[in-house]
Amino acid sequence: MTSTTIVRLEDYCSFPWQIPAIFLDIRVHSSEVIVISELLCKAPADDIVKPLQLYGVDLELDSIAIDDKSLEPADYHFDGAMLTVFQHLTNTFHLRTRCRINPFHNSSLEGLYASGSMLSTQCEAQGFRRITFHPDRPDVLSQFRVRIEADRDSYPVLLSNGNLISSELVESNPSRHVVVWDDPFPKPSYLFALVAGNLKEVRSHFTTLSGRKVTLRLHVEPGDEPYTLHAMESLKRSMAWDEHVYGLEYDLDEFNTVAVRHFNMGAMENKSLNIFNSKLILADAETATDSELERIESVVAHEYFHNWSGNRVTCRDWFQLSLKEGLTVFRDQCFSADLHSEPLKRIEDVSFLRNTQFREDAGPTAHPVKPGSYQAIDNFYTTTIYEKGAEIIRMLQILLGQEKFIAGVGNYFQCYDGTAATTEDFVSAVVDSTVTSREMTCFDREQFERWYYQAGTPHVYIKRTWDPDSGTLKLKLRQHTPSTPGQPLKEPLVIPVLWALIGCDGRIGEERLLVMNHEEEEIVVVGLPREEQPPALSLFRRFSAPVTWNIKMEESELFHLLARDDDSFARWDAAQCIWKRLLLARAGGVAEASLEQHMATVLEQLLEVNGELDSGILATLMSFPGSAELEAMQEQADPLGLYMAASELREAFGNRLAEPLQRRLQVARASLAQLWPRGQHERRLAGVIWSWLAAAGDLGVRRESLEAVKGPSMTLSRAALRALQPIDCPERDEAQKLFHDRWLKRPVIFDSWFALEASTPRREGLERVAALLRHPCFDPKVPSTVRAVLGGLASNPPVFHSEDGSGYRFMAEQIATLDKRNPITASRLVKVFSSWRSYAPVRQHHIWQALKKLATTNLSINTLEIVTMLQEGQVPSTT
Repeated sequence: MTSTTIVRLEDYCSFPWQIPAIFLDIRVHSSEVIVISELLCKAPADDIVKPLQLYGVDLELDSIAIDDKSLEPADYHFDGAMLTVFQHLTNTFHLRTRCRINPFHNSSLEGLYASGSMLSTQCEAQGFRRITFHPDRPDVLSQFRVRIEADRDSYPVLLSNGNLISSELVESNPSRHVVVWDDPFPKPSYLFALVAGNLKEVRSHFTTLSGRKVTLRLHVEPGDEPYTLHAMESLKRSMAWDEHVYGLEYDLDEFNTVAVRHFNMGAMENKSLNIFNSKLILADAETATDSELERIESVVAHEYFHNWSGNRVTCRDWFQLSLKEGLTVFRDQCFSADLHSEPLKRIEDVSFLRNTQFREDAGPTAHPVKPGSYQAIDNFYTTTIYEKGAEIIRMLQILLGQEKFIAGVGNYFQCYDGTAATTEDFVSAVVDSTVTSREMTCFDREQFERWYYQAGTPHVYIKRTWDPDSGTLKLKLRQHTPSTPGQPLKEPLVIPVLWALIGCDGRIGEERLLVMNHEEEEIVVVGLPREEQPPALSLFRRFSAPVTWNIKMEESELFHLLARDDDSFARWDAAQCIWKRLLLARAGGVAEASLEQHMATVLEQLLEVNGELDSGILATLMSFPGSAELEAMQEQADPLGLYMAASELREAFGNRLAEPLQRRLQVARASLAQLWPRGQHERRLAGVIWSWLAAAGDLGVRRESLEAVKGPSMTLSRAALRALQPIDCPERDEAQKLFHDRWLKRPVIFDSWFALEASTPRREGLERVAALLRHPCFDPKVPSTVRAVLGGLASNPPVFHSEDGSGYRFMAEQIATLDKRNPITASRLVKVFSSWRSYAPVRQHHIWQALKKLATTNLSINTLEIVTMLQEGQVPSTT
């Protein structure tokens, strides 16, 4: 097995050298790339000169010199991973190295690698060491000047960070050309980027508030130019929003974006040269769904917003990863909410958090937003770091108020511009700058920072006491965070609770904020109407904290909140509680007939034309909770039982509500052809209605769905496919074949077919998945394609959770193969087994055996770390 080294936050020390400037001379040839690097090295003032240690992976060192003096072998040591220079070091010197790398055989997609006929980079988190020798840590900031030389025909476009300084032919060889890029802003090595290839440019411009004209260039492979308009307009909207809300302007003369097919991540915020997975750039209404268009807009914004929250102010070390990612996720969430629907965006984000991050918090890979240690930092690009980190930022805004919060963020950027900061720096800059000498915050800053250090999802238990004679309501709240690996005991957190009372005519009084600072808190409300039952309680409005809460609530109160609450999130949450009860009951073998009838009656009223007017909200109210949420509520998780329960419930409600569903669908049809963003809510609702009616056996809807697959809207096409997917019928097979044949030559779109086919429940499902891995269009080197197939399998309960364990064994075998060429993608896929201890003993045993066999292979550090976490604890029994 691979040997491992644990990196700990408590061991952090600053790098003993400063490297204020770097010059790179990168020469691309047909079978190798020569990298000549010149680092300006300075010892801190009055410091003892120490040996210089630089990382280097898969580098062939040709020469090394200090101030033009070649070093002898005794002057340095290179062990294949670390270059240590012992001799000829002064307080200030230039280190020059020349090395060779082979990006054409680099399947890890880290450092410099080939994607088709182009070369591209991915340096976050530790990829720069695969390009040249460097400390490769985020607290070493340098100004970069980069010279790139390559063949003109093979690589007509040569890009790097900053502004283009010059472009000319190589005088001694006119078949080659050379460009020079200069980035005046100090940046860490993980933000370095280079792209070389035969790319087509789509150009536009943006004029900043101060009047500067910025050139915007989007680079794609030939033929993809028509699919760039949405991304380009999204970038302009992002730039305008950041100026309007935060007062932040772009700081260079040009901004470049490149679409790359082979890419481990969604996108990367390299200073002024953002590199994107092609699926998050190339899109229009015919080739992408409404949700994908909004996702692309959001990711374009996210990477652009990093220019300040991540690039101009970066993180001191990788333990501070959420400093840039959590803040930037929060900013892109607010951007999408402002441009579209704030309630729907909040519901979407909360649903994702509950089904991914909450599951992570409750499992063996749980970790704090600010981990204390790691073996492979790539394993901590998780929903905890990103989405839970964003919720911490949101709580800070709720506690301070939006105006003070934005002013505080501005103070943070001003104070730490051009430096590498910590989460404590951020919280201090935001909080301290908003409080005058006469004011006090309603929370303790250091206690608030526990959110960064404590893993796990807090639970809030609420006990309600009602005195109808005096109209007095008492609420007792108690917080508790369960133990997580390495953290058995937890301390109380600062938890903002937005709440309100909902009476017969709507909200009673103002929305209120309770700040929980202690383990227990109490609220007393007097002077309420003297009625037999208290007003309904609307809790954690707008999801004011990333917690779960428990309060005894009758069905009548849930239906009242669903009908009367003025907070869309609270309405949706009430509907989710009802759906959970219905689905869990059916999964347990006993349907709650009266509750189902009550829900059907309420939905019938909402479906009427004069019922719920917002089609998007109606679609969310009709949407079932995710399987991860439901499994967490079962004493023994039963993924197959839950899958069957959802299928039965769709069929039952499709039958009971057939007429009102048809009437509302008819109304929605008038808006289905509108171009995004118009009509998106109606298209979403149509998809939900199709799935219910198709499940109920409506042949007309099944034929309508089949026709939608042929139509001009990818949203409706995919909604139709999802509606037909669970049903073993001729329309399903015909629809999937139509989609296959139509998009066979568009790899970005064809990944959707791979995912669809892999997740379709069939008796021969595992054989189908194996066949997909042999499909002519399956490229095992493309992470998004691999995730489409294997991720599709994991979301196919009848196949993945097969009673004989074959799905688990197959997945483990594929991960072992994948790990040999791409450890990052492999380690992320292993997490499909994260919830295995919640299953029945026989299923646990099958997964344990699959993990045990996987662990015996020669795994990378990335995958080994996750497998080890999953294996910790007692060996499961088979009974």
